[in-house]
Amino acid sequence: MFTGIVEEVGTIKSINRGQHSAVLTVRAKTVLEETRIGDSIAVNGICLTVRQLFPDSFAADVMHETLNRSALAQLTVGSAVNLNVPCRPTDVLADTS
Repeated sequence: MFTGIVEEVGTIKSINRGQHSAVLTVRAKTVLEETRIGDSIAVNGICLTVRQLFPDSFAADVMHETLNRSALAQLTVGSAVNLNVPCRPTDVLADTS
């Protein structure tokens, strides 16, 4: 579950387009702090699975259908993207005081 609250604005580092999919590499810092391969990160509201981690970025596959049905297909190298990670069981979702 994602809160929809942007945790960081990242930038597209590279886009490798294939016949039926693409691999996005996104430069980030904050969202990478506890992220592991296989975790989810929302990129402009689209949930993507981290396939590779680098010191300053992560890579994720984007399938053909996702490219066809979202604005991710319009991204270019250098595009700014909103990033957030899923809620964790210990996250406070609201101030109840």
